Amino acid sequence: MHHLKDAFDHLKNRHDPGQQPLHANHQGGGFPGSQVQQPTQPQQPLHPQPPTGSHEQSPLSGTTQGAIDVFMASKQPNGEIGGIGYWQTANGYTCIALRDAWSGSNRNATLLRERLHTVESHHRHFINEFNDDTLWWGNCLLDAYLTNPDPYYVDNARKIWQHVQRSMLSPGQAKVRDMDMAGAVMWTTRPNEEQVNAITTGLFSELSARLALLVKPGRETDEMLEAAEKSFAWIERCRYRANECIVLDTIKLRSQECVDWTFTYCTGQAIAAATAIFAAFSFGHQGSRSHKSPHEYLALTCNMARKAISRDGWVEQDGTLTEYGAYGKGNHEPWKNDDAVGFKSVLLRSLAKLLKVLRDTNQEPDLQRRLTEFVKKQFDSLQQRNTNGNNQYGPWWNGPMEIPTSHSQMAALDVMAAIHLVQQ
Repeated sequence: MHHLKDAFDHLKNRHDPGQQPLHANHQGGGFPGSQVQQPTQPQQPLHPQPPTGSHEQSPLSGTTQGAIDVFMASKQPNGEIGGIGYWQTANGYTCIALRDAWSGSNRNATLLRERLHTVESHHRHFINEFNDDTLWWGNCLLDAYLTNPDPYYVDNARKIWQHVQRSMLSPGQAKVRDMDMAGAVMWTTRPNEEQVNAITTGLFSELSARLALLVKPGRETDEMLEAAEKSFAWIERCRYRANECIVLDTIKLRSQECVDWTFTYCTGQAIAAATAIFAAFSFGHQGSRSHKSPHEYLALTCNMARKAISRDGWVEQDGTLTEYGAYGKGNHEPWKNDDAVGFKSVLLRSLAKLLKVLRDTNQEPDLQRRLTEFVKKQFDSLQQRNTNGNNQYGPWWNGPMEIPTSHSQMAALDVMAAIHLVQQ
């Protein structure tokens, strides 16, 4: 882990909503949304179809829906979830959409649409000044579209793409240590912004590739595919450490500083982007010219995945994903609202996306098996070591269960979605 103290100071200043900490002996009230509340009551890539059956009778469906109900009980009037920030709410809603899509259900589709409309009434087209925040919502909208193919989702995702595209650097626009920053996406839309990073750029790459499969073919889809490749090329050229198959974080343009800390979600989001580009050229744009062959993207993302599921510091000896250095028991307090609680869940989600594409294209059977086992391990660990039995989950995926928060519940929802995919 590089520059860990600076990294967490940066994250705290970036996303901390300033709420009072919730102490472990707190039993509710006082800090709305800080502690997860118990609810009172409990395809084809081009043309997603809503599921015809709900498949909600199995014990597994009951377990995963129970976790969703707890998370959704912390709703705020603006459609967001109490205790977490704007982008983290998008990740929680993404998990719910994927859980339905991967379980063959539309159980949460109507409620999710209501929540998304409420959020959008406060943030037009889901856009704010942070491009990464906005892009998390863009990808969330496309996941919601999987079980409810409402044009509203794609229309808003397209507005997001058009907005963020203006923040992508052109060839020759900026150089750092003789590296052309072309393809990188600025972190914010502030006039004095100087930072580009792998998360914002990877999110834009993924959204570009996914949208290219959903909008009517034409000049804009060509631009989307071009943007997907160019932004990913910046990650590979400027932020990818090939000997470790790992993606680094930030570059500061004015100071020429390369900030080489790294977290699970940096590599995870790159996996999602490369997977989406491979899928775009495999499922919908086979005749389109690409800068790399589709299988080069697939080989790269598979290499990152193989390393990620066995990397010391991220994965314990028993196979549980903990990212101990970023947010582990003994290093951090279980009640804190910290971005790092959910980093590992983004990696898990991206691995599940890769697994789905590998299945759909009948590729890499050994990696399919390993990813399936990896997802099952995380689910089993949550059930055996990290729940209080009330559909609530804490931040330590390898236990012990201490206290549930909205943030730890959100992270667990990625496991709830992925387990349905592997059980298909």
